[in-house]
Amino acid sequence: MTKGKRLFILLIFLFVSPRNTYAQEEDSKIRPSLVLMSLSAHPDDEGGATLAYYSKIKGIKTYSIFLTRGEGGQNEIGSDLYEELGILRTKETLEAAKILGTEVYFLGFPDFGFSKTANETFTMWGGKDSAVAQLVYYIRVFKPDVIITNHDTITAKPNRQHGHHQAVGISAYEAFEKASDPSYHPEQFQNDILPWQPKKLFVRYFDRDSMLIKRPLVTTNVNQKDSVGNSVYDIALLAWQQHRSQGMLRISRLQRYYLLRQNNNYLFDTTNLFSGINPSPKEPVQIKGQVLTPHVSATTIAGITKATAKHSENIHAGLVKTYDDTIEEILKTFNIKYTLLDSSRLTTENLNQYSVILLDLRTYQYRSDAVRYNSKLLEYVWNGGNITTFYHKQNDWNGKNVSPYPITLTGERVTEEDAPVTMLLPDHPLFTTPNSMKADDWNGWIHERSIYLPSNDKTKTSSKYQRLLSMSDTDEQQPPTSLLWAQYGKGTYTYCSIALYRQLRISNDDAMKLFFNMISQPRR
Repeated sequence: MTKGKRLFILLIFLFVSPRNTYAQEEDSKIRPSLVLMSLSAHPDDEGGATLAYYSKIKGIKTYSIFLTRGEGGQNEIGSDLYEELGILRTKETLEAAKILGTEVYFLGFPDFGFSKTANETFTMWGGKDSAVAQLVYYIRVFKPDVIITNHDTITAKPNRQHGHHQAVGISAYEAFEKASDPSYHPEQFQNDILPWQPKKLFVRYFDRDSMLIKRPLVTTNVNQKDSVGNSVYDIALLAWQQHRSQGMLRISRLQRYYLLRQNNNYLFDTTNLFSGINPSPKEPVQIKGQVLTPHVSATTIAGITKATAKHSENIHAGLVKTYDDTIEEILKTFNIKYTLLDSSRLTTENLNQYSVILLDLRTYQYRSDAVRYNSKLLEYVWNGGNITTFYHKQNDWNGKNVSPYPITLTGERVTEEDAPVTMLLPDHPLFTTPNSMKADDWNGWIHERSIYLPSNDKTKTSSKYQRLLSMSDTDEQQPPTSLLWAQYGKGTYTYCSIALYRQLRISNDDAMKLFFNMISQPRR
């Protein structure tokens, strides 16, 4: 385990209890005789429409179990990351749960960022048995008849999911049987907790599964309306939109599931997950809830004022800002002259006054004015300016033709924070001026190296871009496109898919060198 990941895991376990739960007020009566449980790796992974259908329409008790709080993900509405983001996503999940009519519990496993393998995930979670045992505990407590999850057990390409998802799928498969085994973690049998055998385990079916999964499907009726006339789809959509930090705006009208495990041969019905199951009374078991973690910041931008990285004294940056404050805070902290380029400035100003223009994270998704006036931005480069564009997702970018030469983004990532980095052109100005970067300047990074890498296919990403860095995860070969640079007219255009903002947030001085080199390029 790398130093960065050890530090991150320590922070998470300092601020988030391993079994930090949210329990709604318990009813003293016997619970409804059928119970549905949803298992998810992260907030927003739940099957909202299915939970809403069985809770609001069928009156069935539903639980949503999340193994993490999603603190390692991206934030599309602000700068909060890590434990702060986990708290935000917890609140969003609780708001969504109120709408869906489900009860939420968080198991407190750390979200250490995007992972490609279940093995890495289980290692970071304390071993596979740790995850399986936690799921078994909650199955024994809540006695679900049916368990649903969006996460399958496929660990190989091309249908491989996020490593956290793989780990949940594998754990759910094993917990289904082990929950009824009295010899498995018998220390759990106290306070009226007994072995319990779920009846069915269903996995969400997606279109990508069509070549692999040849089984009959159960479909949730999203058009069914509740007593006040709201459709299941509308309820689920409103709940989905509570996950604002993840930019969730639309959902599919199809929620279909295939049967992965069952403990008996039950009657199959394409409209009912519970078909053939005989209801049984279930006494409630009490679980004591804990107070949500307070809002604590582990690092601040102010802590980097003693950075040794240098920058030019002649910078006047124009910042096309989106939802993240990191770049602006860096510029402000180091007294670097900058101007926020709002729609009015993009429309009317002479951009040639700026030595560099920075296009913030996902500019072309969140700043429609940048799309409208993109030709003006490219003209600025042609006339001798410098643009640095930070990471975008495929849907933000592909097809919009916003770069001077073609760039096509992919879903490729380099997720190992200690993946070896090679500077393919070590004498390039981005590595030499004003800071000289060396091989060990890529140590101590956290979370991930690069995200949404441009394709290396010269018909998709032009050969006019110099490929400056090469990095890959173990036993993989990601394209050497995490940092692209090209001359366009008199100026320069840089595309950076490195997860630089994460390094700047934790005061990584070596990452600061690269950032300062980017913004110190002179006008030509």
